[in-house]
Amino acid sequence: MRGALFSLAVLCALASWALLASLAACSRAEAPEEDLRIGFLVPVSCSPSLDISRRAAELSVARVNAEGGLDLGGRRVKVRLLLEDTGGQVEGIMTAAARLIHQKRVSALVGPYFSRDALPVADVAESARIPLVSPSASSPPLTKGRRYVFRVCLVDTVQGRIMAQFAREDLSLRRAAVLYDEADAYPRGLALLFSESFTGLGGQVTAREIYATGASDFAAQLARIRASGAQALFLPNFPADLSRQIIQARAAGFTGVFLGGDAWALDQSIQALPQAEGSFFSSDYALESMAGPARQEVERYQRELGAPLDKNAALTLDALGVVLAGAKAAGSVDPVLLREGIASLRGYEGLTGRLSFEQGGDAVRGAHVLAIEGGQVHSRKTSKAAP
Repeated sequence: MRGALFSLAVLCALASWALLASLAACSRAEAPEEDLRIGFLVPVSCSPSLDISRRAAELSVARVNAEGGLDLGGRRVKVRLLLEDTGGQVEGIMTAAARLIHQKRVSALVGPYFSRDALPVADVAESARIPLVSPSASSPPLTKGRRYVFRVCLVDTVQGRIMAQFAREDLSLRRAAVLYDEADAYPRGLALLFSESFTGLGGQVTAREIYATGASDFAAQLARIRASGAQALFLPNFPADLSRQIIQARAAGFTGVFLGGDAWALDQSIQALPQAEGSFFSSDYALESMAGPARQEVERYQRELGAPLDKNAALTLDALGVVLAGAKAAGSVDPVLLREGIASLRGYEGLTGRLSFEQGGDAVRGAHVLAIEGGQVHSRKTSKAAP
């Protein structure tokens, strides 16, 4: 069944590529209107938690336009945010990207959010020479060999290294196990990178356990992990799986420390689990450690939105801000010049910290290790992290 579904997805993706090729022959050569068109790829229909990201981005653009537009070297241009609900399916994502680039003539793309979605769209953007800035796609291959693809989040190599160092140096742990979804690029890659870093620091990975997407019973894997003598269990998975795994691990008798990646920050209900007390995870957003203008800006957004500004929303605003700052640096809405403007950014002050593109498309930025204590998240360690 999985093979059939994969084949169907490939066929759909090929059909989308065919659509892209036909659209490319259309009006891309026409002179664009004097505005900055930004395509926004967000699967709000299948990821309701991203709705706050959508609202935050729309509010940000409304603010710019209320001030007369974006100042590009003395002239003001209107910013247009063109949203496409991708639905989380490869065919929808590819078709949406083609439509935004070749029909709506965007100057840049913000999104996709997940590595599995961003990787195919990155090829489309690179081929069309349209800058793409992903808020949260952290898989290392995303930017490799591509000049037009950027991200504002932590890269998995950084997350894996930081969590391995924290486990070995701060917690003095010698044995760790990993449990991850083998079919998804994010957990699979992060599990591998954590394992490599941990062993490189003299630790031992006592068990590497995998599971299939959609699994809900992890008893067999957790029994082997417990028997391996692991002092820590690294869970680089998404919230829907994490809650079950944490509860089942404690029920199976695992008494060690839980470690995780930035996906832990996507669902606050994980923090409230008694079984998650004393866990640690990496993040690129730590409201507790913020001060000054950035803290004030976050609080302003929260007042106007009437909701907390979560990690993805903050990263969305940073991705959008990078596009706007790149356009200002370039003094143009031309995609090629806009790409140069983004690549030139050094010390951009975002809501999730200071960002610089010194080594290609991966932002040099701060990284945090967060601790769950008393049902709350607290910043335990902060460092500057290069990709």
